[in-house]
Amino acid sequence: MEVPTKGLELRKDPRAISPPIVVGPLYQCGTVVQVRGYIPQATLDLEIAGGVVIAGAPGGFPEPNGAILPLPSALVKDRLVRARQHFGGVTSDWGPGETVRDHTVDYPAGPPRPVINPAPVFDCGSRTGVGNLLAGANVWITAAGAEVGRVNGAIPHQGVNVAPDYGPSQDVLAWSDLCGDPSPASATETTQLAALPLPAPSFEDVIEGAQQVVVNGLVNGCRFMVKRSGADQGPFRSWGGRTVVTVGGGPIGAGEPFEVWQWLCPSDPQNPHGTTTAFPCTHLGAPTVGPIQDGDTVVTLLGYDANARIQVFINLMQAADGSGPVLVVNRAIHHADTVHVLQMVGPCVSATAQEIRSACVAPPVWGNPAWLNLFPVGFQTYDGGPVMVRTNTTRIHGTVYYPAERDAEGAPFYQRLAKLGPVPMVFLVHGRHGTTPPTPSYLGYDYLQRQLAQMGMVAVSVDCVDTDAWGGAADNIHDRAELVLRSIAFFQNLNATGDPLFGGHLDFGRVGLMGHSRGGDAVVTVPEMLTLPGVVIQAVLALAPVNFGSSSGRPHGYPYFLTILPAYDGDVVDLSGATFYDQATASGFRCQLFVEHANHNHFNRQWPDDTGGGLALMARPAQEAILSAYGCALFRHALLGQNHSDYFIGKVQPAGVHFDSVQHSFAWGSGPTTVDHFDDGNTIGQNSLGRPNTQAGGMAADEFRFAQAGGSFNGSFFGNTTGMVASPRDPGGTFRFELAVPAPIAGRELWVRAAEVYDFKAAPAMATSFEIGVERGSGARTWLDVNEVGGLALIQDRRSFDLAQWYATDKTKTMPKTL
Repeated sequence: MEVPTKGLELRKDPRAISPPIVVGPLYQCGTVVQVRGYIPQATLDLEIAGGVVIAGAPGGFPEPNGAILPLPSALVKDRLVRARQHFGGVTSDWGPGETVRDHTVDYPAGPPRPVINPAPVFDCGSRTGVGNLLAGANVWITAAGAEVGRVNGAIPHQGVNVAPDYGPSQDVLAWSDLCGDPSPASATETTQLAALPLPAPSFEDVIEGAQQVVVNGLVNGCRFMVKRSGADQGPFRSWGGRTVVTVGGGPIGAGEPFEVWQWLCPSDPQNPHGTTTAFPCTHLGAPTVGPIQDGDTVVTLLGYDANARIQVFINLMQAADGSGPVLVVNRAIHHADTVHVLQMVGPCVSATAQEIRSACVAPPVWGNPAWLNLFPVGFQTYDGGPVMVRTNTTRIHGTVYYPAERDAEGAPFYQRLAKLGPVPMVFLVHGRHGTTPPTPSYLGYDYLQRQLAQMGMVAVSVDCVDTDAWGGAADNIHDRAELVLRSIAFFQNLNATGDPLFGGHLDFGRVGLMGHSRGGDAVVTVPEMLTLPGVVIQAVLALAPVNFGSSSGRPHGYPYFLTILPAYDGDVVDLSGATFYDQATASGFRCQLFVEHANHNHFNRQWPDDTGGGLALMARPAQEAILSAYGCALFRHALLGQNHSDYFIGKVQPAGVHFDSVQHSFAWGSGPTTVDHFDDGNTIGQNSLGRPNTQAGGMAADEFRFAQAGGSFNGSFFGNTTGMVASPRDPGGTFRFELAVPAPIAGRELWVRAAEVYDFKAAPAMATSFEIGVERGSGARTWLDVNEVGGLALIQDRRSFDLAQWYATDKTKTMPKTL
């Protein structure tokens, strides 16, 4: 929460200046190092392999990009690079540092392709942003085939000035290399006319004492002019959006007027101006801060003034002094520590501070697994001709996306990747939707196919549209599974017979499956029908699947299983994927993601909205982003050998995703000791370790089916397992699981899959809470509330929505999640 700074009795410590952060990863041959997290106007030292190579470099203002320090010689792999700062006569410790890597280890097929970001680019544009770069790489831009801008020694998102300005209908591409190793070209952006007049830019709040101003609303590639008290500052160039500029004339005074306007072509008519007036110190509020969890040694800033010096206090004692976006604190943050964070601009101290208490679990936001963009993407329709499935005639048909030499239909396979060996494959299977006229559902996952291809996989979407009209339940699922197997065999033949595009490039020992709705049932069935030699299924993703009994109902035979269940599924109301999760025996891990505010259709771009009744649905792009993030994480983990398990456990969260709507259930295939899974038929009085369970203090607990079946506690449980329902009738009621002897637990984690139980009354405003304790041999107990690790989710109360078109009965759901 935000609290007044005055009265906090914060204890300053001038020695608590933070060691700056070297932005990584760093790669051999890089010629610059980016440093962040230092106090504005501090001086910086840079050390490589124990020797100071830059001393006393002026840091200037840390925003927008920190200090970019040119190196006396190129970086060499395996050397540690660290930075420290000097300010006010105090020298910080050396920062944690980054060890220089060899990019050919991380990117054996060459540097990732640059991305022109933002896009589009406009006629008369004078500056372009290029992202997805390796630190220290060279980047250049071509327009109509001619180089128009270059930066040697770039940062990962680099602005490049263009000369001459872009002309009409020019094809613009970005290129990069590192150590003389070239990347593929970016996707082509063709210049276009901007809508005139250009909008009036706006200022973020300008605070007394600042020397930088932030301008928003700029058009990509524009030039813009800032006036301070009538004096021109600029012109400046921008790649659009939010731009930080330093103004001349010293610190800004309260009440000073500012004006800004922008233009692209000199011949454009005058565009409207934006204005503001500098605020006094009293207007400066607290920065915004990311979650803090026990053991953290850094504090992450989500929002702060561009001029700000940031200070962090732990239990009122100063622990950090620097700037955003990440500050190193001088000691690890412990459980229930109180952290205060404030910002200063010139002489101004924020009137409020952010107050945060450390939690046991507050997962940090990491990169999005779907954002790995290495290769151009080719695509084409494949057609293996007619085939009989059961008693019906259809085609072996669909679309395929793959890493290519360029973005184009039928483009050649990317040869540098092919030389490293065959690449894994993912087969996608759609469900049934609309037979008059047929819906081309197989085209609906092109966004995911493209993402998988740009990572180095071949993604095939199998056309099962003909089966939509065949009817049946289990038979229909078998038909879809048969078409998947026929498509796999078709690509096996292409691979083995020297096909010009795919011959020798496909690895059938690394195959993943993703199926939606009826396709989700089919991909669980495919491994049980598989007889094709050389085909090894490594991972299955069942997306909002039905369960028509076509398979054993026990996903098995492959290391990784994931099911994604949209809570507002108006088609598969019973969330059949929960039965698959409960019965899965994946040897690596199994995971279930229950996604609040998501529906059945929004994962497929060919399908319309399927849910009405005033539900608070997330937008289609947001729902697609969840499938992309976790689907790409699964297949990168299973097929590319890149460890992404923390995304499924919930220990980290993917950027750019509504992860607050995702409830995780997770279990390793082997390793952990199960204290009680309740499925062993030994009654509530004995656990899975063969030890006694006891209950006391008014606790009433017993085992029930967690399923839409007899023996359930009530009809709100979906899945196929047994669990315990505990009803504490009095405060302090306890349930005790005795562990096997000896049972050392120091340094281990305790996991429990639990839910608030729906009892056919109105859903409460807050979720139920309970505590978990560890009892020592002496009898002493230590308790922890589950709210400290994310808490129980609220039950999903469906009765308040007008969904009579689907529901004849109450379908409120009790859905456990793993804590």
